[in-house]
Amino acid sequence: GVRICALICGLISMGYLYALTQNLYDKSTAMRAVLLLTILPLGFATGILMTPDAPLVAAWAATVYYVERALIANQNSAWLGMGIAFGLGMLSKYSLGLLGIAALVFVIIDPTARRWMLRPHPYLAALLAVVLFSPVIIWNYENNWASFSFQSNRVLADTYEFSVHKLIAHIMILLTPVGFLAAALAFFPAKIPTDQQLEQRRHLFVQVFAGVPLFICFILSTFDSPRFHWTAPIWLAIFPTIAWMIGQTDHLSAMAKRIQAAWRLTIIACVLAYAFVLHYVVLGIPGIPYQLLTEHYFWREAAIEIKQIVQEVRSQTGEEPIVVGMSKWSVASALTFYTHNDAKLEVRSRNMFGESGAMYEFWFPSEPPTQRPIIQVGMKRRHLEQTPSGVDVKTMLDHPGNIEYRVIERYGTPVRRVYYRVSEGFKGVGAPGT
Repeated sequence: GVRICALICGLISMGYLYALTQNLYDKSTAMRAVLLLTILPLGFATGILMTPDAPLVAAWAATVYYVERALIANQNSAWLGMGIAFGLGMLSKYSLGLLGIAALVFVIIDPTARRWMLRPHPYLAALLAVVLFSPVIIWNYENNWASFSFQSNRVLADTYEFSVHKLIAHIMILLTPVGFLAAALAFFPAKIPTDQQLEQRRHLFVQVFAGVPLFICFILSTFDSPRFHWTAPIWLAIFPTIAWMIGQTDHLSAMAKRIQAAWRLTIIACVLAYAFVLHYVVLGIPGIPYQLLTEHYFWREAAIEIKQIVQEVRSQTGEEPIVVGMSKWSVASALTFYTHNDAKLEVRSRNMFGESGAMYEFWFPSEPPTQRPIIQVGMKRRHLEQTPSGVDVKTMLDHPGNIEYRVIERYGTPVRRVYYRVSEGFKGVGAPGT
């Protein structure tokens, strides 16, 4: 029920990518572009996982399509679509703003597109996008610009780390090594005759709308560790050219021919890899235990165990315990999602101990000292021992018990562990010794 939204966003992304590629090239190239989006890890992941990246990719594809119709095809009505797509996309993730920078760069570079600066359509599209994005602006205004500060602090951190190599590694995973090499070649395609102005503008469009966001990510990675999915939607703009290169038979360099031949093996390898991973996650693989990343999954089964622990503590003490997820958001959110029918279950996040708890800082900004039992829940033992800043959690707890764990099973097969500790009460963040 939750992930159906990711599937819908994936279909929207494919539709707009098909239309964009058909406008730039032809129908057969458009089909290959959709194949790339479906088969490469970046498209497969965003089409199956319901994260903010799913609507971001859909809005990114739609925005690039409408921008191409406006700047290359010179369609006035495309600005309306661009304003809607851009505004809705900004509701999912602020990184869509990189396309606004790319559009400005293209308008400055391209003489034909520069004429739009004297027309009202781009400014009306920007106004429409701001109107659609206004709920976020209003909420931030009422909450001390919380989400804007959160995102800016992630980029402008006090610690600096040169991570260009990590960015490149992430790109190679998202695109596969073959896709990485194909994208590099797509930035510099075969020379176009000077009399084919439309073809030159189309190639410039692809280069700018993929190159400008990528360049910004490159600059950021020189002083900050990049997130794995930073560049995922950027490659939508260059997929049409990669798809076009796959279908070419003449005037290819030796490197391009090798990449073209390697696509068949890459596609087959991706299909087999996805089948293996999905089968492993859902049903398991005989002889291979559940140990890879399982601490982030099987929360439905883990929630059942936590409810049993809550019932045991409730029976022993006669008090309603408070369950505290000892991660930034995932533990508390998962337990809340899978226990929402249990109205008596109170779930908090680690901001109770003075650390960041994301949205729980707004829902439950503080927890006063209490003699009610506290049940800490974590994915790893160390999460229950101390906070990320190194503060001993036990100093804030009244008679903390030992850290224990339950083995979570699915269909009789052990799939993960969940760690917990029961304490008699909570002294508060300002307790002596904290």
